[in-house]
Amino acid sequence: MDDFVVRRAVAADQGTVTDLLRISLGKEDDPHYEAFLDWKHQQNPFGVSPAWVALDGSRVVGYRTLLRWRFISADGKPVSAVRAVDTATDPEYRGRGLFRLLTLGAVADLTREGDAFVFNTPNDSSRPGYLSMGWSPVRRLPVGVLPSGPGSLARMLRSRTASLLWSEVTDVGMDASEALAHDAICDGLLAHAPAAGLRTDRTREYLRWRTSFEPLRYRVLLRDPGDPAAGGVIFRVRKRGAGLEAVIAELLVPSARVGIGLLRRVVAETGADYAIGLRTGPSAGLLPLPGQGPLLTGRPLARAVPPAKEWALTMGDIELF
Repeated sequence: MDDFVVRRAVAADQGTVTDLLRISLGKEDDPHYEAFLDWKHQQNPFGVSPAWVALDGSRVVGYRTLLRWRFISADGKPVSAVRAVDTATDPEYRGRGLFRLLTLGAVADLTREGDAFVFNTPNDSSRPGYLSMGWSPVRRLPVGVLPSGPGSLARMLRSRTASLLWSEVTDVGMDASEALAHDAICDGLLAHAPAAGLRTDRTREYLRWRTSFEPLRYRVLLRDPGDPAAGGVIFRVRKRGAGLEAVIAELLVPSARVGIGLLRRVVAETGADYAIGLRTGPSAGLLPLPGQGPLLTGRPLARAVPPAKEWALTMGDIELF
């Protein structure tokens, strides 16, 4: 059995950790990657991400971090949770159990510290490893789409490949960072935030952070620019294979009718082949894609994972991380 030492990561580890992540995730040539990690793990209003490293002597050979998240429970109480996100292993040390060692070490520490549960949406390759460490399936998330027409639907069906991470340029709506700098716009949209079930604790600070990383190019389209309380949509446009998709991060509207109207505007005005989001609340106007959504999984820490029926997630809660 290898004699690795696991400890909490410190600032001095950052350069080595970033290099490990670039190699493990194929990000060697991505000029935005280091800033992306800083945005995600250091600027998060829910808190700096806890992280761990595995050492072989003085050499950092493995890394694991979890993103802090705060929900509001179905009974209206704040819930501190974490999302299992970035992990990396030195190529010379793969296959020696570092992913499991680091993840179980993180689970033990966070349980003692009182975090409620850990959740994520692992892909088919990583899911068996999580299930073997006590994760359980919660539910298949209900993805839906709104195609612009028959030709666009065909392109969507042909483009079953990973999307590009960074967004395309569009001038539809307003730059999200500029729009959400205005308290009136934040408050008008937040008046329509999910108010039932287990939902993200959406605040001005959260909306501003979530949409602030420039290469993601989030946009805000309001139903009525003179009245933010009339509702709006937060979206971005990205390439997926031959298709162009409008990702609906948040649909913050007073009714399904208003929501469907805004989704149609996003598709028409951006030239996207389709809009894609989760079919929750007003976004139920999206056409269902049965069995195509990511599988949400969770593991208890200090508390049980909430049952499937309580979760009220949007695409903004799950994409990117």
